[in-house]
Amino acid sequence: MKILAFFQGWYGERIVEHVRRRAPDWSVLAVKIRKGLPALLDEEEASPVVEEILRDMPEGTENADLALFLLEEPGACLLIPELVRKVDLRVLICPVDDYRVLPRGLELQLSEELADMGVSFSFPRPFCSLSGGKGPIRTFAERFGRPVVAVEIDGREIKAVEVLRGAPCGSTHYMAVRLVGTSVDEAPSLAGLFVQTYPCLASHVEDPLLGEDMIHLS
Repeated sequence: MKILAFFQGWYGERIVEHVRRRAPDWSVLAVKIRKGLPALLDEEEASPVVEEILRDMPEGTENADLALFLLEEPGACLLIPELVRKVDLRVLICPVDDYRVLPRGLELQLSEELADMGVSFSFPRPFCSLSGGKGPIRTFAERFGRPVVAVEIDGREIKAVEVLRGAPCGSTHYMAVRLVGTSVDEAPSLAGLFVQTYPCLASHVEDPLLGEDMIHLS
């Protein structure tokens, strides 16, 4: 599978590197979108930014099976429809690990535009809640998304932890290595602690529809 990832900073870089490491049979290409974009971009402001992104695109991005929009600003999210048109993207995932980056109203606006364009999309809140979908989204979610682990126990001790599906950021694999050797009584609380100290980059801002903040959900 060929993935084209748009990122702005460490949040996205970490996901790109983890996906590359854990799915070496996939081609993962990445292009950076600069930070500091206005929260409300009009067409006149957006066009030069999109052209700048297109100039920086690596070779071989044509016919990507899946696009990942790993964004950190609402202004960058507003660029998604135009980038979809310019690059001819058909399937995308735009995770929401911080409500301030993609409020529900903006998600609804983007969803309507993408649906009108015939694009398949997913806005998982947070990214590590992804567990299904169709086509390339499903293929991605078979390896990355809501964590699934197999635990081997010897007596009252964790002997081995196999990650069957891990968080896209890498926190599940980080936790799995450190959980080995701990007691079954301590394991649940330690697993949560290890994920948080990875560190988890999900925000403490509450999503009003879910009634919880992203970091607690993750």
